Amino acid sequence: MFKLIKLFIGVVGLGAFVWYGLTVPLGERTLFGHLTAIGASRESQELVRGTKQKVGDLKKRIGASEPAKVETAEKAEKPGESPQEHLTKADRKEIRHFIDSARAKVAKSN
Repeated sequence: MFKLIKLFIGVVGLGAFVWYGLTVPLGERTLFGHLTAIGASRESQELVRGTKQKVGDLKKRIGASEPAKVETAEKAEKPGESPQEHLTKADRKEIRHFIDSARAKVAKSN
C-alpha cells in the first residue's frame, strides 16, 4: 500500500513539474522555452560537436587496440586446454599475492 502511495505522489509531482514547465512564464519564456533556447544556442551546439568529436577519437583509439585483445583471447581458447595452462609461475605467484592481500584487507575490516 505504501508503494502505491509513493507512486501516486511521484506521478503527481511529475505532472506538477511538467505543468509548471509548460505554462508558468519565467520572463519572456516558460522553463521549457528557456531550455529549448539554450539547446539551440551556438555555444551549446559547439559543445555537442566537440563532445562528438572527442568521443569519436576515443572510439578510434579503443577500436585500434581491441583486435589485438581478441586475437590474444582466440589464441588462448584452444579445444581441450584450460586457460590456466598458459600461466607462468610468476603469473601464478602474482595472482596468489593479490588474492592474499585482498583476503587480508577483508580480515582487517571484519
